[in-house]
Amino acid sequence: MDDPVERRRNAQKKKYPKNWARISRRIRFERAAGVCEWCAKPHGEAVLVGANNCWAMHGQWYNRHGKKLPGPEPWPKEQWWKHVIMTGGRPPEIRESIVVLQTAHLDHDPTNCADENLAALCQFCHAVYDVDQRIWSGNISMDLRRGQKVLWK
Repeated sequence: MDDPVERRRNAQKKKYPKNWARISRRIRFERAAGVCEWCAKPHGEAVLVGANNCWAMHGQWYNRHGKKLPGPEPWPKEQWWKHVIMTGGRPPEIRESIVVLQTAHLDHDPTNCADENLAALCQFCHAVYDVDQRIWSGNISMDLRRGQKVLWK
């Protein structure tokens, strides 16, 4: 029996051009010089990640736009409590992560590989950018699994 997740993944791969790996590498490492174009996190480096996508490397903290901060940003009250409730009482913490640059399609269309439609983003910025798209596509998938018809405009 076919795995539906694998089938969907393969269908997505077919939307990308054959030279996608070369395009992606050029955007990430030639144009962006190995740093996130939105927050300036360097690819492959270990960074500390805190509230609101603030981050630190070598003792220096930066906000989500790459501007220097005197220390980590405080957790917003709603985000702090939401995390505490979801984790059974454990407060949010600063965590270490390795930065992985990804190439994002700004219009969410993998067939549109024009330079102005592509951005070299770290995994954090890419996730924040794609959150609405992921929620939308997740809702569509859930509707389809429940047998609901989806009306396209």
